[in-house]
Amino acid sequence: MTRRARDVLLDILRDEGVTHVFGNPGSTEMPLMDALVDAPDIRYILGLQEATAVGMADGWALASGRAAFVNLHAMGGLGNAMGVLVASKASETPLVVTAGQQDTRHLMTEPWLSGDLVALAEPVTKWAKELRRGEDVGQALRRAFEVCRTPPCGPVFLSLPMDILDQEVSHQTPRASAPARLGPSPDAAHLAEALAGLDPDRVVVLLGDDLPPAVSAGLVAFAEAGGYPVWGTQLTSRTAFPSAHPCWAGVLKPDFAEMRAHFKTSQAIVLVGGRAFVAYAYHDAEPVPEGVAVLHIADNPEAFGREQAAHMALLGDIGLTLAAAAGVLGQLVDQDKVAARLAARAAHTREARQATRLDILAESANPPLTPDAAVLAALDALPQDALIANDSAATFGRVQDLLITQPGRYFFARGGVLGCSMPAAVGAALATRGWVASFVGDGGAMYSPQALWSAARYRARVIFLVFNNRRYGVLQNVARQLGYANAVAGRFVGMEVADPAIDFQALAASMGVPAARADDRHAIGAAVHKALGRQGPSLIEIPIR
Repeated sequence: MTRRARDVLLDILRDEGVTHVFGNPGSTEMPLMDALVDAPDIRYILGLQEATAVGMADGWALASGRAAFVNLHAMGGLGNAMGVLVASKASETPLVVTAGQQDTRHLMTEPWLSGDLVALAEPVTKWAKELRRGEDVGQALRRAFEVCRTPPCGPVFLSLPMDILDQEVSHQTPRASAPARLGPSPDAAHLAEALAGLDPDRVVVLLGDDLPPAVSAGLVAFAEAGGYPVWGTQLTSRTAFPSAHPCWAGVLKPDFAEMRAHFKTSQAIVLVGGRAFVAYAYHDAEPVPEGVAVLHIADNPEAFGREQAAHMALLGDIGLTLAAAAGVLGQLVDQDKVAARLAARAAHTREARQATRLDILAESANPPLTPDAAVLAALDALPQDALIANDSAATFGRVQDLLITQPGRYFFARGGVLGCSMPAAVGAALATRGWVASFVGDGGAMYSPQALWSAARYRARVIFLVFNNRRYGVLQNVARQLGYANAVAGRFVGMEVADPAIDFQALAASMGVPAARADDRHAIGAAVHKALGRQGPSLIEIPIR
């Protein structure tokens, strides 16, 4: 019995838990589109531009915890998607990205819509191949899913010539390989013993930005066992530690000089995961002072030594390793003293957050609001369990200490690519039952406004909050901090988005999304309340200073 390669493709998508295909089709993708006609269990999610399609897939993958499947149109479509693929690779998002290629029977003549798709995709993927036979579709797809979700996770790419999906194949659909499972590091007890001999007030836990929600229980148990403060990074792609927990200390700015000053009294840094030491502007400084031990826990060998040399390297399942170390540590340290430290830290955190809150509220009297005041008003109005997809620098001020983030409920476009938050929010809304808030600046909103149309079409429960200062504010701030001529002269070349002003309410309405403008704290609360009463998306434009 024979069948077509596209039937094998659909079998594998179902087996891998794929319920949505994100894409923007063209003529080279018609075999897949035909296959989906008889596959009502797999929903095609249309993005009006390829960057939007990949952004939605990225958000779906991060929110669902599963690999997402993307189908793009030929060389040009892949090119349009490159910026968001840069962000997906930086965020280590598991994606299987495919694109149609011209018919293999005349590729030699370089026909229209053909090109070297693999060469284009290789810099932003873990693995990239072009298939030439229908017989290879099953094996290649199985390998693609396995590679994309193996730590360090990330996008993979397959070029699918349009004729191969219609080719007859005689073999059965390949089985998925049994998943490899890491156990706890055998050195977990040694880690606990080493920490038990140190001053607990001089031990800090530092989180990388590649930690899945599954490690949260182990992280919390470990922090509580030692009473240690837990720090994240401002540019983290996701969160694995609940910010309401008394051990949560906040986020470190992407500045090596500040990090070095922060760690100057430390004896040890327990580094969990990878890519915690991220700098933005260059400073001639090393983030870890001499004499401070780095005790590194990771689930893949690539993490070790990538940023800092480890005095102890523990390879294993991160959550299980932390839980095992917590069990030993709890027996080695005085738990009464730990409880006292936790109580003191909780009281200090409450007082600090209340003081920050009152300071920000004092700025809320006169519009336009400061970024801190605008973000705080939005946070106060949103449901506490709302998932936040963020790429707005408006959140980088003091209000960041008030963000209530839960594991699996906060994502940031770590790759520095604008335009990710809006489509990611749509994809996340398709993978979760609760509300999703997209925090985006006015500049970033114009990189992928097509996300509004997809949100309306699929009735995604997303509230797009556009913090509008009519400029690229983060660029102007960098110019001021580093003394660039733009700032000295007070003439910011190419950094104003004001003449003409963008009418975000009209833009949203043109894509079927109800919109409002909210100038003060009360108006923001009322607009969010109204948005929560709808069964689909809304946009709220918030002018800020």
